[in-house]
Amino acid sequence: MHSGHRGLHELGNCAGSAEGVDDFVGLRFHDVQYAIIGSQSQAESCDNRDCDIRITLPNRGMEEAPKLRPEVQDIFERLDRANLKQRDLAAAIGIEENKISKARKGGRLLKASEVIKAKDWLSIVETEGDYQPDAEQPMADPQISYVEVPVLPTFAGMGGGGTGDADRETALVPRALVEDILQGKPADFLLINVRGDSMEGDFRHGDQLLVDMRDRSPTQPGPFALWFDDEYVVKNVERVPGGQVRIFSSNPKYSTVSIATEETRIIGRPVWFGRRL
Repeated sequence: MHSGHRGLHELGNCAGSAEGVDDFVGLRFHDVQYAIIGSQSQAESCDNRDCDIRITLPNRGMEEAPKLRPEVQDIFERLDRANLKQRDLAAAIGIEENKISKARKGGRLLKASEVIKAKDWLSIVETEGDYQPDAEQPMADPQISYVEVPVLPTFAGMGGGGTGDADRETALVPRALVEDILQGKPADFLLINVRGDSMEGDFRHGDQLLVDMRDRSPTQPGPFALWFDDEYVVKNVERVPGGQVRIFSSNPKYSTVSIATEETRIIGRPVWFGRRL
């Protein structure tokens, strides 16, 4: 990541349960359970002498590939008829080639602006004919792959906090992270540099946190960036009865405090972090 115009885990779900998601404990449990069911079935009803092997079972149809929107399907059909490559289309509308590939497979939606650019470009190519990519054509601006996100003009403490006296800055954050993964706009996020050890176990001194300012509700407890006691901090926040919130650290050596909800201002929930190795 590039920050300020300076540079800025997810376990895959394990298939196997009724909902297609399981954890490692569940898998170990089900392995045993399945073995028991299998042995009981064989003991009671799976003697070959008792089985009627002439039973007919219906075939299960294959799942259909995801269907593209008609206007997107039309773009790719026209691209093929003109004997053009996906990289030609990517260069023409100013996005990465892998995004075109994902769109063709149904894994990414082309934006309205991209569809309009693609159709306009294809119309020109079809009218003029014999399109040849210009070998000298400059590559698309690399910054198109990044968006500017504001940076908190101070650090946020994981212990004592900052007060916000530094100059305003922005950071370049991958566009795919903001728009595709987090489904947001640059203005929805804030980049925060953190100091201290009170959140050790979740975050470390020197981490950069990308905070989603759309998520400010501690109904689901967890870490938040907040303005508390006249300084910016990152702490765990939990709503408790009586119109209060409990503010506490991940590091157990720090104390816990419960205050009225209006005595603090939640900025947002961290959703991504960068760390120096």
